[in-house]
Amino acid sequence: MKNKLQKLERFLGPTLLLLLFTVTSLFAQPATLVKGESFLLNGVYYSNIEIEFLFNNDYLEALNSGLVFDIDLDFLVVNVRNRRLNREIGKLSQKYILKYNAFTQRYSILNVNTGREISHSNISSALKYLGSIRNLPTIDDSLINIDQNYQVFLRVSTRARGVPSWIKALTFWRDNLDYVTEWIQWPLYD
Repeated sequence: MKNKLQKLERFLGPTLLLLLFTVTSLFAQPATLVKGESFLLNGVYYSNIEIEFLFNNDYLEALNSGLVFDIDLDFLVVNVRNRRLNREIGKLSQKYILKYNAFTQRYSILNVNTGREISHSNISSALKYLGSIRNLPTIDDSLINIDQNYQVFLRVSTRARGVPSWIKALTFWRDNLDYVTEWIQWPLYD
């Protein structure tokens, strides 16, 4: 009986450790949508968004070794109707590129839509900047009927650029560096 108990203990320890590692890897998300809100100013609806970016060691190691991350914010403005199918009113994509320059030891963020580039001395300030989006033009007021219900939907995706396909094939069992969040929604107006 004692021998069986010892075998079970030897098996149970590594199994629990492996399970813990697997579960924490599954829930490691580089981006979590925290809050979104919209407001009307001069005939245009603007959005303010808070996203919490947390890059785990795999992401940081990939970034610091030269991989570039594409970060896409995909917006939908939808007319939510009760007895009919919802109608998509507008679509918007905001694209960013995050990279590390080993020579200057700085992290740079390029807004692909505007061409504006900004750099930060550390990854936490770069991710904080990337996660705080203010006054983003979302949709023109002329496309909206004030008597109807509209929702703004947002999804964030991160993709590592430059990973050869043979490496992806060899590491299929590990966490992928590409991630897409669930849709978050908020009312276009109150």
